[in-house]
Amino acid sequence: MNKKIGVVIVLVVIVMFLVGCQKELETVEIINEEGNIVGEAFRFSERVYQLRTVTPMNIEETYVELFDLQTLPAISELTPYYGGELNYLGNLAPFPTKSLQSHNELKSWGIVDSKQANLKLFYLQEGPLTEITNIVQANADLIEDGETTEDTVRNIMEWLHQTSSGNCNNHRNAVSADEIISRKCLSGCTDYTIVFAALARAKGIAATVTETVREQWIAEMVWNNQWNGNKEGHFFSEVYMPENDAWVVIDPTANKLTGRDSDGYYPSGPEGNKRFMLFERGLDPADYGLTTDAQFANSVKNRYYVEQGDQP
Repeated sequence: MNKKIGVVIVLVVIVMFLVGCQKELETVEIINEEGNIVGEAFRFSERVYQLRTVTPMNIEETYVELFDLQTLPAISELTPYYGGELNYLGNLAPFPTKSLQSHNELKSWGIVDSKQANLKLFYLQEGPLTEITNIVQANADLIEDGETTEDTVRNIMEWLHQTSSGNCNNHRNAVSADEIISRKCLSGCTDYTIVFAALARAKGIAATVTETVREQWIAEMVWNNQWNGNKEGHFFSEVYMPENDAWVVIDPTANKLTGRDSDGYYPSGPEGNKRFMLFERGLDPADYGLTTDAQFANSVKNRYYVEQGDQP
């Protein structure tokens, strides 16, 4: 009898202990100065809390492609922004601090400290990924020269869209125009613009590789001080039209001759209502040192101080 009573008492004590533990394990969230949850703590005893680290989730990042690459127009089009004035010549120069070319080399083109930058010749140069190889030149020769530079630009874009046999998995990682042409597979705006610039230069047309980031993507990250791994960027090219002595904006992926809006943004997207702002410009992504998706992501984080506290 005494043994049965002892067993019952033990069971009651265990139940009371478990109930007490349930109360003691009451948790609270730990929030940093930026308002982000960085962990949690559980009540171990009266006025005593023990930290419990929150294991961060591994969220897969991606580079968001603006367009469905299977339904792009085969014939080039004009947007309402086409022909708009670009503010000033220096606005088309690469960033001297990012270019892999020497200070003296950039200075010889008038880019570092001259108001008369010789950009028409500068953007005829080959970059590491836009080298005019035998394959690039041979394909450029297959594209018909138009009566005007604009006609030739249209022919280049239409050739790009008509000769690609499909698309690869989308990514921002940059490879050479030679490789892209050889595989006949374009992964998105990075590929389209690199090949366009190489072919244009091979035909004697000065062309930039201009990388932009979506204004809304950046603004939301800066406001929330939180990185968004769905990276929203887009590549354009600016080409020189000697007939008008003017530079115009080209969207090779969209097969459009376009421009910048009144606020200086580059509009794009299926409806043309997404605004992009200049991020980098040069002969190609290797020229300004951002060839991989990871390099691009780190550059965005550093430039806009995402998850790094207040900007100085």
